[in-house]
Amino acid sequence: MKREKRLTKKERKAIAGPRPQQAAPAHHHQHIHCVACGKHLDDEMFEDPATATWIACQHHSQFPTCIACREKSQALLDEHDRTGQPVRTASAWH
Repeated sequence: MKREKRLTKKERKAIAGPRPQQAAPAHHHQHIHCVACGKHLDDEMFEDPATATWIACQHHSQFPTCIACREKSQALLDEHDRTGQPVRTASAWH
């Protein structure tokens, strides 16, 4: 009994056609929480007068934080940069 011929990955892609374009993720339309305390942050909190902001690690990844938690959040990112481990974030709450 002979096995049926299967299409190659390249042939399957040619038949399926191009994939639909996906929009790049935007920071301001996601459900976000402070890295240090886990508090829910709304879009308005990032506008003037700002009570929340974005901080970045050495890898240029962006993380949200409350202004009050900025030092603690920066310490968490510094630990992440030093150890190479994922950023330790607080449990989310509303």
